[in-house]
Amino acid sequence: MEFLKSINSKDALEIIKNFPVSPGTENIHIDEALGRIIAQDIVSEEDIPPFSRSLVDGYAVRAADTYGAKETSPAFLFVDGHVKMGKKADIVVSEGHSVGVSTGAMIPEGADGVVMVEYIRTAGDSIEVTKGVYSGENICFKGEDIKKGDVVIKKGSRLSPFHLGVLSSIGITNFSVYRRPRAALISSGDEIVPADSTPSIGEIRDINRYTVANILKENGVDVSFIGIARDIKEDIADKILKAKGSDIILISGGSSKGERDYMVEAIEALGGKIMIHGINIKPGKPVIFGSLWDRCVFGLPGHPVSCIMVVVRFVLPLVSRLKGEGEGKEKLPVTGILTTNIPSIYGVEEYVRVSIERIDRTIYVTPNFSKTSVISSLAESDGYVVIPEEQEGLEKGEVVEVHPFY
Repeated sequence: MEFLKSINSKDALEIIKNFPVSPGTENIHIDEALGRIIAQDIVSEEDIPPFSRSLVDGYAVRAADTYGAKETSPAFLFVDGHVKMGKKADIVVSEGHSVGVSTGAMIPEGADGVVMVEYIRTAGDSIEVTKGVYSGENICFKGEDIKKGDVVIKKGSRLSPFHLGVLSSIGITNFSVYRRPRAALISSGDEIVPADSTPSIGEIRDINRYTVANILKENGVDVSFIGIARDIKEDIADKILKAKGSDIILISGGSSKGERDYMVEAIEALGGKIMIHGINIKPGKPVIFGSLWDRCVFGLPGHPVSCIMVVVRFVLPLVSRLKGEGEGKEKLPVTGILTTNIPSIYGVEEYVRVSIERIDRTIYVTPNFSKTSVISSLAESDGYVVIPEEQEGLEKGEVVEVHPFY
């Protein structure tokens, strides 16, 4: 077994980016589609709305018949009937005439504007228009929202409630989405015990199982917990074997280059290949990334903060690809003013947990300094700031970008 040298984060992300993935697809009903990634372009086969309709209660008119109308000099028009919502408009609006319409009702032929009832005075079988309308006013024309042949949702889009509204409007309720990635999670270490047990001296409860699993679930991944592996190569290999069939395997703990860490040996014994063993970052340096059974496998640091930062920075970009979502879908950073100096080590990319506070219209960013084993620092943080490896710290008053956790 030969350990690889630590590499910088840019090179690590490039290796992960180039790992081949083939997301599967499945057909689902619109009721189960929220948050899923659509696997096809959706093309409308009809115009929406399918007919021109009124946006207000009022009277459909020929706009030219109302030009110049005002309170003191209204336009007089005959009324030829009324079109209710949900009914076909069989009336033709001719010069000097009008037709009453309800909100959402079909616009009768010949009309090109609707006068709101607020600007109408009725007088028997005619009306007085006290404010003119322009052509197209208060009308949603046929195909104005969606035209037949339009691509209304592009392949790779995450389906929001608004997308589902578009799909329902064109009558598409079954469609193809990318299958949720399946992740297998393994905790490792002789000192790790289940969260519902009472640790003996020297033991600690399993934190990473719950933080990592829920980060993945929050990002649309189906997660199976395989169990806690002891610090024995054979036990780690046995747990990894039980994860076969998953799209991604994540093992927390045992990824550093210490003499009692057997993760690399176990992966290679099963026929895997290690592509990354150590990334020049803080926290999170002892990272493993490799290939096993044509699937990706991550070895995560055991310390909770290090583990989570590696998941956020390096695992989630690959998860996006496994979901069929592609790249560039990460949360947009928030810009704020740093409230104190942040020291860092030159040559190491550092991730500093921070809290943000909005005072008036200004956002202030305050670092939460703590050790990588302190999980409470994450619970109290809104996000993190990246200090590039070629930079020695950040100074109070600098404008910084905060990458939000949520």
